[in-house]
Amino acid sequence: MARYKNITTGTTTTLISKHLKSSGTISGIVISNNDGHQADNVCLFLEDEAVSTSTNAGNTKFYFFKDVDIPYGASLMIDQNLSFDGSKFHLRIVTQNAADGGTPNLTVTIK
Repeated sequence: MARYKNITTGTTTTLISKHLKSSGTISGIVISNNDGHQADNVCLFLEDEAVSTSTNAGNTKFYFFKDVDIPYGASLMIDQNLSFDGSKFHLRIVTQNAADGGTPNLTVTIK
């Protein structure tokens, strides 16, 4: 069953939370830019939220891609190497407000 998420703010959004039963089984992700006038910049990654005791404490991110501009009216499809251990990682997307102050308008479809 497909999952759908509309994103209309520049922020980090959790698409799939870790510990969900079906979290790591993904055959494809489509990110559609519904904005009428600008490209939207996105990053898609896994994050473990494991806090380390070293000086580099914090979350570890594993990027599928980083800082990709999706032109308005276009879609980005990822259909390979998407499976992950859903007991350890969140699937997250970062979207950014445009330099002109516009906000993103994306639809994310996960199958």
